Amino acid sequence: MRELYRSLAEKLPDPGLLFLNYGLAASGNTESWVHASDSCYRYHLSLVRHVLREVDLRGKVVLEVGCGRGGNCYYLSRYTNARQIVGLDCCVPSVTLAKNNPRLSGTRLLAGDAQQLPFAGRSFDVVLNVESAHCYSDFRAFLTEVARVLVPGGTFCFADLWDLDALPVDWHSREKELANSSLNIISRDDISEQVFQALDRSDGICEHLRRLALPDSRDLVDCVIRGAEALRISLAAGLCNYYIWKLEKGVSP
Repeated sequence: MRELYRSLAEKLPDPGLLFLNYGLAASGNTESWVHASDSCYRYHLSLVRHVLREVDLRGKVVLEVGCGRGGNCYYLSRYTNARQIVGLDCCVPSVTLAKNNPRLSGTRLLAGDAQQLPFAGRSFDVVLNVESAHCYSDFRAFLTEVARVLVPGGTFCFADLWDLDALPVDWHSREKELANSSLNIISRDDISEQVFQALDRSDGICEHLRRLALPDSRDLVDCVIRGAEALRISLAAGLCNYYIWKLEKGVSP
């Protein structure tokens, strides 16, 4: 997966490709909050908004682990009142693209390992992680690091694919690691249907990728689209799920 993201950054550097998450199709007219200039990102923005819903971000310091090209950091800077936003990703070319994107000029962006976060303890009020943790070989270490860098009472918002056999992940072990971590699980939300609907839309991520593809990136883009199509079919058939967790770090006595 790291090689895939590196190749996408090098062969498809268009700053218009801010997001690589699969998106969420909100019901009714609940996307009216999206600015007209961001309409092409509405499914992606709706996903990160849903992941962070009911979390008070006003004046907070927020870390996104697995920030990629910076789309979720863009949401935080444009649509919330977070005081400081930090994005970290292991893919150096993606971080470079994000740093060079003027939309992210107010965000601190750096390369680093999710399993060894380069921050002091108790540095962040909120940690965000979207569609990234399935790439981590040591999920327990990641959870330990998230707990370390959160302030007491801080919130971890975590969203990912789950139970997908195509990925070399022991999902049962991950369930146990989540349950046994030092963080308290507040909620788990199954949004498989909403993610499926976003992938099923004619103006979703697949079409966005097709529009931005260059001649020398066409094969790579087609590969990513095939993966998204396979996921759409798996979600429709109930062969995998997409969950959001909210976890909280306990307040020390």
